[in-house]
Amino acid sequence: MADVAAGRRRWLAALATAPLARAGAATATLAAALAAALSATRAHAEGVSDDALRRATGPDWAPWRGGATPALDLPALDGTAHTLAQARGQVVLLSFWASWCEPCRDEFPEMAALVREQAGRGLRLWAVNHGESRPRIDAFLARFPLPDTVLHDRNGTAARDWRVLGMPANYLVDRKGRLRYWHLGALDWRRPAVVAAVTSLLDEPA
Repeated sequence: MADVAAGRRRWLAALATAPLARAGAATATLAAALAAALSATRAHAEGVSDDALRRATGPDWAPWRGGATPALDLPALDGTAHTLAQARGQVVLLSFWASWCEPCRDEFPEMAALVREQAGRGLRLWAVNHGESRPRIDAFLARFPLPDTVLHDRNGTAARDWRVLGMPANYLVDRKGRLRYWHLGALDWRRPAVVAAVTSLLDEPA
């Protein structure tokens, strides 16, 4: 048990420090803000079992076993408020990202392609930026455009509520507003099992 606990601490420490190492030229203020936010999510992770973390960081989606669906109330870049209640009847792919996150950049094109392909069936992408400035967000989106809605988690509250322990962090919410699947880290959006989880929720009635 001690070895498992020690391994878990090392894993969480790596999650917390890797994004800062990748940030490179980020200002001291931004780095401090990221460190504080990740420290908070690391502490929050103590409520997540080792088995849940292993499943959520595997190659496929993991069923959500973390209790009730967390609340979500965030502004889009135009200031419009978005809540999950507004998306009832649709399947929402909630993706937490940041401009310094290399795996986020890597997975966005394939994720966006899937969203465009399935949009007619009711798939929505809500891409949640984690605590960055509007100029930084705009510069990123100019290089990596997304097909749907970008939300702004200015102070990291949503990231803590949704147990975002590293980025990208992706969540699938069904047509009834229930969180069904989650994954920490980049996904292969061409992998049949990954796509099947999405289409299975689209097949369900509202």
